[in-house]
Amino acid sequence: MTDTTTIELTDDVRWINVCYPHEERHEHVSVYLIEHGDRSILIDSGSFYHRTDIRTRLERATGGDGIDAIVLSHSDYPHSGNISAFRDEWGEVELVASSGSPELQGLADARRCTIGGSLEVCGRRFSFIDPPLADRSHTTWIYDHGSEVLFTADGFGSYHEPGDCDTVSSGFDDGITETAIYEYHRHNLVWLRYVDPPKLRDALDEIFARYDVSFIAPIHGHPIHGDDRRQYCTRLLNAADRIASEHTVPETPD
Repeated sequence: MTDTTTIELTDDVRWINVCYPHEERHEHVSVYLIEHGDRSILIDSGSFYHRTDIRTRLERATGGDGIDAIVLSHSDYPHSGNISAFRDEWGEVELVASSGSPELQGLADARRCTIGGSLEVCGRRFSFIDPPLADRSHTTWIYDHGSEVLFTADGFGSYHEPGDCDTVSSGFDDGITETAIYEYHRHNLVWLRYVDPPKLRDALDEIFARYDVSFIAPIHGHPIHGDDRRQYCTRLLNAADRIASEHTVPETPD
């Protein structure tokens, strides 16, 4: 079934993008739908602010069947705000949580993933990566071995113009701009001012050496085609270096 309200990244991964206004631009708060045989797996559930829109698109994309599982990057409301509503709508929806103690986050019946480990969800294999870019300690990046898509919350984001909501990286003449990358990370990952950019580069290189990536799929930015990864990473590291240079880290007293 073809659904024009979702954007196909690979044969079995669809991007469902919704946005918040941010000053004169937008910030994505997306989810991703994975089809595995007759099963449907959702990466994050989105914000309750977008609940009706996301639910309608999921119904269309799945022919009314809904989803069978939700895999969470982390449990902040923009990522987990629709879990209860989707379970009420579609019944026994399996939940996989990124927290070491999901019950402490109100997710008592969640299946717990292990950072650095793998799980099968609806017969699909996922690996859970300790992210070098995150806004909470219980965050994981999620790698789907079937499609080779790497889902990255909250890193690899960017702000965008209102007319670019549906655009993937390859849709821009010169990729995602360094300014958009810089402004997103400066506003949302404020701890980057304390980060040594070469160490961030090494951490990213290690991940990409281990995993072949067809797309990087951020929750708060444009999906990045594998061919555009190096360009984006160069601009991200330039942005991190700029953020770090703007702040003086106080020395620890003797």
